Amino acid sequence: MSGLIQASNLYLQRGNKQLLSGLSFSIQAGKITVILGPNGAGKSSLLLALAGLIPADGELLLNGANMAGYQRAALAKQVAWQGELPPTEFGLTVKQRLLLARGDNDRDMSPAVSAMEIETLLKRPLAELSSGERQRVELAALMLREVPVWLLDEPTAHLDLKHQAHCLKMMKKQAAAGRAIVTVLHDLQQAVVVADFIIFIDGKGYAESGPADQMLTIDRLSTLFDTPLIGQGKLLVPDYGDGI
Repeated sequence: MSGLIQASNLYLQRGNKQLLSGLSFSIQAGKITVILGPNGAGKSSLLLALAGLIPADGELLLNGANMAGYQRAALAKQVAWQGELPPTEFGLTVKQRLLLARGDNDRDMSPAVSAMEIETLLKRPLAELSSGERQRVELAALMLREVPVWLLDEPTAHLDLKHQAHCLKMMKKQAAAGRAIVTVLHDLQQAVVVADFIIFIDGKGYAESGPADQMLTIDRLSTLFDTPLIGQGKLLVPDYGDGI
């Protein structure tokens, strides 16, 4: 089954390091794909390649057309990338940031504001917010963009437990409405909760993709992260041993 994004025999290199070799996968509308792997494996680089921000070898199609052939403005209408928190030196308030994200689509901002619980922040400058508050603002800004594909780099980073849960629920709701979501996560429990599909990257050239129920096994994850895991009910946790 073809997807909004189709990657075939993808190779990705940063500097002299081969991050992945021969990876193929399909990003489907209405599904959440989670990228997992150790630090420095290339998860963020894969997102950047899917956003058309860095080159990759192999075939990368968006809506059946070669992604390299898209103009930047046309690509931005199809794919939204949310990564590191943007700079704050421009002096924008939260409301101004949201208006900038919305552009000219005249979309009602209140559902996004409510979903991320930032009603009390609207008049405040971005520079005065905590990292967690700024992350919630950026997630609300993303919700205001009318694009079919979201690429999220650790969207729950900086968030407290309550807002991590809100973020995951929002992602599932957006996927249920037909959006395709690709996200990097570090928390295995969050991956178990939201993932329909999984991409593994080990940073040594190995990469693999497949349905979440086939990929999220103790043996596979222990190999990927090079550390033993144990199951505690539905939880997957590192085996810390008896001394901890």
